[in-house]
Amino acid sequence: MPPRLSPAPRVGAFYPTSDPQTYRDLLLFEERLKSNASSLNRRKRRYQLFLAQLLCIIAFLLSEVLLQTNFLSVPYVRALRWILPDIYGPNAEVQVHRFLKLGLLCVAVTTLALFFLSGMYSEKIAYANKYVPHANRALRNLNMYLNVRQPPLRSKL
Repeated sequence: MPPRLSPAPRVGAFYPTSDPQTYRDLLLFEERLKSNASSLNRRKRRYQLFLAQLLCIIAFLLSEVLLQTNFLSVPYVRALRWILPDIYGPNAEVQVHRFLKLGLLCVAVTTLALFFLSGMYSEKIAYANKYVPHANRALRNLNMYLNVRQPPLRSKL
């Protein structure tokens, strides 16, 4: 085995100049990173709200289809009584067709499946969770750290 060669001696570490221009650039860079993190978190919350609404709709439609509840017909009956009060009186029995309920359930489940299969979940929600650790790993070489922690709710009140 040949002997190891020692690495070449380093000339010296590079330090940026301490002038106001460099400081301003670092502040702008930090502000850009923080604004990217906040916009990703806002987008993540919007898509999480969409996902929660979709899951609630699927649960509601599952109860309509499997348990055969009649909650879906309540707004339908009110709209019919408001538009056509002479035909649909207070005692008129109106039912939503079961295929309409099943069709709405299929549309909601398909939307949920496409949300995950198209990569929308990993693109919009999971990426926002990984942004700050990824930025901190990239900034480690510059001896910087991105801190975007929010103050606790008690301190805001």
